[in-house]
Amino acid sequence: MSSPSESSSASEPEPSSDEETQSTIREDLKTMSLEEIMQLKEQLGAKVYKEAVLGGKSGKARAKQVKGKTELKRLNKNRPREISSRRQVPFLGAELRVERKKTNELRDPRFDEKSGNFSIDTFKKNYKFVSKIRTKEVGQLKKQLDDVADDEEKQKIKHSMQRLINKNVEDKKWHLKQHILKKEKQEIQKAHNEGREPHYLTKQERRAKELVAQYEHLKSTGKLNKHLEKRRKKNAAKDRKRIGIE
Repeated sequence: MSSPSESSSASEPEPSSDEETQSTIREDLKTMSLEEIMQLKEQLGAKVYKEAVLGGKSGKARAKQVKGKTELKRLNKNRPREISSRRQVPFLGAELRVERKKTNELRDPRFDEKSGNFSIDTFKKNYKFVSKIRTKEVGQLKKQLDDVADDEEKQKIKHSMQRLINKNVEDKKWHLKQHILKKEKQEIQKAHNEGREPHYLTKQERRAKELVAQYEHLKSTGKLNKHLEKRRKKNAAKDRKRIGIE
């Protein structure tokens, strides 16, 4: 029969080779000075030094690795991954965080609802002075045209002048149209006040009124003949193009 000492020694686990290596390293480190230990740590690196002395990865690293592996496990690949409810909830909700980020974004007041609704009447009234600026620019371009000798540069100046003149003409047409509409509304309101049935103009009748008003305006300013001559040339060019004559 074996003795109790033999049975106890047989029951104790034998130290592994890694543990023996670590104990040997620790014994060697005891005989080294602090300066020599620091030099050894710099040569090996902090990570390798800790693994050699402490043995493998630290407890926190192993715990993180195990935790990561357990989080990735699922009973079925089609099931969603379960997340721990112990995770701290953010102070602000997702919606509030998004709004907080948007406060730093730039915005264009032309397309922002906070700037109010666009009113073309107010816009035209506030920027009516632009027509006077365009008229001054046309005068300056005319003076510049007399000093330029290059034909290509002359064409550019003429194009710029015509563009400014056309914009002023469009503005005048718009104001004239608004004047006619305002007068029409006044007549309708007057008919309502007198108890009569008002007459609502059709598009054709309104267009005829606009042409009459334009004719009277050209006649009063002395530009009627010039306008008619321009219209005649334009219509002649259209006729030649339709017939096929160059």
